[in-house]
Amino acid sequence: MQFRHLLAMSALSLAFPAAASAAVYTTTTGQTRFVLDLSRAKPSVEYVSRIQGKDWIGSANVSGVPVPNSGVSRYGGTFRDVRTGPGAEQVCTGTIDILDNRPGQRFSVTWKITGGKSCPVIGQTVTLNLVDALPRPDARGDFTPAIVDQWNGGTQFSTWRGWRAVSADGSLNCRATPNGALRRTYKTGDPITAFRDRSGLAMTTFSGSPWLRTSDNCFVRANSRFMQPTNSF
Repeated sequence: MQFRHLLAMSALSLAFPAAASAAVYTTTTGQTRFVLDLSRAKPSVEYVSRIQGKDWIGSANVSGVPVPNSGVSRYGGTFRDVRTGPGAEQVCTGTIDILDNRPGQRFSVTWKITGGKSCPVIGQTVTLNLVDALPRPDARGDFTPAIVDQWNGGTQFSTWRGWRAVSADGSLNCRATPNGALRRTYKTGDPITAFRDRSGLAMTTFSGSPWLRTSDNCFVRANSRFMQPTNSF
């Protein structure tokens, strides 16, 4: 069914206590992206999907109880989608059921579309499987601003936030400026969080090479030899 927008976003359950405070997921086609933010008392969900050249933006109100021992969690709730752009308003609403089966490496969501305004799919049920929306480096191994600065929730683009150091020599230098004086060092395996300011963008290009500004206010070379994205931040 083409109505891929109602994307499983919502619930992205957290089966384990050490789950990320926020994470981004997508369909394998990349048509839909959603963000689950668990940094608040109640999960916050927002998502966007492009269907036939139109953007649908939505949110879901979900609740549930994770089961850490089994690694399987279920959530249920309601969703609301709105089509953006010119033309008559279109809104779709209904119920949502989320299954996060980590041992089975499956995250799926089922939407039952029950109402709305001029909604084209009332009465239909849609089930989608989602995957991590991790940035992929270019042929040189670089994570360029075009690759890393993505829609991660809300209405603004922001730099992908979660990373880890992977340098073969065991350490990754973080510099005061791109290729400048050493400020600190990350050990291989250390988590790295992108700097966030009002713009939400933390990428800089210096002499043709991309650098990431971290939450420690220093810069690391944004290349797959030194860092890799994680869906946990």
